[in-house]
Amino acid sequence: MESLVDARNLRNLLSLAAKLRQLANDSLCQGDRALYLMTAEALEKRAEWLAATLPDERTEPRDNPKLHKPVDVII
Repeated sequence: MESLVDARNLRNLLSLAAKLRQLANDSLCQGDRALYLMTAEALEKRAEWLAATLPDERTEPRDNPKLHKPVDVII
């Protein structure tokens, strides 16, 4: 369950970084442009670090399937 939260955070970080890059492209002020790009790069580095901590596979145990009550099929 925690990995779902981390994946959502990863998507949010990358989405924000992309929007900051667009804002930098649209900005007329060089100082603002540099600030937006620097922030986008920091967010992308954070997302890269977060992606490295995500598990590769599902961590749910697959060896113990849930037992179900037997079904009585009398016709």
